[in-house]
Amino acid sequence: MQKLIPDYIDISEWNKIPYSSTGGTRAKNIYVFPKDGKEYFFKGSKKLKDGSFKYRTEFWSEIVSSKIGQMLGFNLLDYNIGFDINDEQQIGCLSKSMVEHSENKLSEGVEFLRGFDSKYNPKINEDRYTLDFIKKTLNFFELSEFEPQFVQMLVFDLIIGNSDRHQENWGFISKFKEAIQQIDDEIVTTKGFLSKINLKFIKLLAKGTLEQRELMRQKNVSPSKILLKTQSKIVETVFSPIYDSGCCLGRELEDDRIKQMLKNPQMISAYIDRGRSEVRYLQGGKPKHFEFIQELQKEYPNVFKDIIKTIKTNFYKENIKTLILDIDQKLPTELSHFSLPEHRKLLMHKLVTLRTEKLLQII
Repeated sequence: MQKLIPDYIDISEWNKIPYSSTGGTRAKNIYVFPKDGKEYFFKGSKKLKDGSFKYRTEFWSEIVSSKIGQMLGFNLLDYNIGFDINDEQQIGCLSKSMVEHSENKLSEGVEFLRGFDSKYNPKINEDRYTLDFIKKTLNFFELSEFEPQFVQMLVFDLIIGNSDRHQENWGFISKFKEAIQQIDDEIVTTKGFLSKINLKFIKLLAKGTLEQRELMRQKNVSPSKILLKTQSKIVETVFSPIYDSGCCLGRELEDDRIKQMLKNPQMISAYIDRGRSEVRYLQGGKPKHFEFIQELQKEYPNVFKDIIKTIKTNFYKENIKTLILDIDQKLPTELSHFSLPEHRKLLMHKLVTLRTEKLLQII
């Protein structure tokens, strides 16, 4: 349990790099740890035009969801508490970069979706953001083996009530660094390696060239489609850890509303039932989380069997409550004004446990 309590990390003296090329809605900057040059992302709340910040406690939702996900057995990017005295918000969530930018690459879902269909515009074609469209995209790029991980992510979204799993909030990591290291190792240790790798490389190039020529004959084929197709075939690719899940756990609710809900179980139940998924099952409006998950269960029964088994093994209401109540335990006393209010902690606990129990009942 203690290992899941988020660390407090003062990044005031780290090297700060403004980061603007993000599909997210919140302020985000890259910080470089001076001792090893590793990159970290620091996120606060979205800044509004009037200079105020929307959802000041949203970074706590990111941290709490990260730790709860890990507790339940999901593959979550780890978020901790970051503090920069020089930043206008000062406090936020901090996560280590999933990739070394010069060696590996994170390709967000939107790159594949638009690579597969260059006419797709996420801002205009919201109703096309369906499971079927995503499955066809993964199949084209020969990434269908990762459908179970995608489904696991959607189940996790139901548990925390995440309503913002848009195209920039999931992706794939291409492991260029590991591929290069493997080749270097085999060159040293394997006899006849050069002839084997040459044949393999020639085969890949020949096959890739034929596919690229066929793609080039098609109309409206973007260069990214060809690049992603080649990349996913030659370099080891994995589904990324689940990240950017802060739009959850009642983060948009005002304090007075939360206090009312804690006194009225029907209000909490109604709030849970209203939750919707960003990903559609069919083309049209956003489906309610629990209706969507039941359709997914029919389509992926074996995947759900494994997910539910893992959740049942790790789901203990008291452990979740303890984790949430202690989530700001390592925050220095002088920064106690940044603590997560107790009424929000209590609501988070109720939302997670009630959603999980309902999931286990309907599946």
